[in-house]
Amino acid sequence: MDFGNLQSILSPLDNTPKMPVLFLGHGSPMNAIEENQFVQGFRKVSSEIEVPKAILVVSAHWETPGTLVTAMQNPPTIHDFGGFPRELYQV
Repeated sequence: MDFGNLQSILSPLDNTPKMPVLFLGHGSPMNAIEENQFVQGFRKVSSEIEVPKAILVVSAHWETPGTLVTAMQNPPTIHDFGGFPRELYQV
């Protein structure tokens, strides 16, 4: 397994104090364009913690024969849903 790309992303990051571990299920995709209690909770948490230098995302949306790591600054978005309002796709 080649971890070169992962190491090149991690090497400039200094050790920092531990941040809280949060489980954030995305819920409905509509949360990206609606104002509701779920969205307000996300906003509240984001105002209470530091901006992280890295984020780990674990997704059940991909099926692979094994465990894989994607390490890049801006991974592409995979839209695996349909039938929502046009505004959601514009986000």
